[in-house]
Order: sequence, then C-alpha cells, then structure tokens
Amino acid sequence: EQPRVDASAEGLASLQPTFDRLGSVTAGNASSINDGAAAVMMMSEAKALELGLPILARIRAFASVGVDPALMGIA
Repeated sequence: EQPRVDASAEGLASLQPTFDRLGSVTAGNASSINDGAAAVMMMSEAKALELGLPILARIRAFASVGVDPALMGIA
C-alpha cells in the first residue's frame, strides 16, 4: 500500500503494538489513511437502461456495522 524506502524487516520487528500492549497492530502493519478508497454510482435499472449504461451488479441485500474508533484493530 504505502511502501517506504527506509523500511526493513528488523525495523518492523522492533515496532511496539499501538493500541494494546498485547495487540498485533503496529505502525508498520496498520492501514494508512488512503486505505479503502472507492466510489460507486447506484441507480435504478430503469435509469441505467434509459441512459444506455451497462448494469454491472445488482444489490440483493446489505448490512452496516462498525465499532468505536478507539477499538481499532479488533476487526
């Protein structure tokens, strides 16, 4: 994701857990702020057909979940 020219196996191995002293998330393996960027245009099938756009997917179901940001690293 975000290669760093000065990163080394030794340096990564020496990093301490960030959120919990027994945790596994460190500054070396945590996702960066650019993680997960995406965009999707959603519309009805009728509108896509009207505009001559291909239907790439259909949403059959969805769910939304989350955790307090203070608990980052448990997902």
